[in-house]
Amino acid sequence: MKENKKGVGKPLIDLKERAEKISLEDDFYSIDELAKLLKVHSNTIRNNIKKGKIKATKYGEQWRIRKKDIQ
Repeated sequence: MKENKKGVGKPLIDLKERAEKISLEDDFYSIDELAKLLKVHSNTIRNNIKKGKIKATKYGEQWRIRKKDIQ
């Protein structure tokens, strides 16, 4: 790992290295993006998430739906 400029504290994060370790092929949609794509109201998507019909993950305040989970 690389150190910051002063050589102390937290090491810098190598984003390229991190990106290689995970699969960046997983595309995610927000509720609004998916609603627009499917031409339904965003509340329809929210209701389906609550009912378990659409698998979604909450990151902070936002829900994310994996593209492969709706195909």
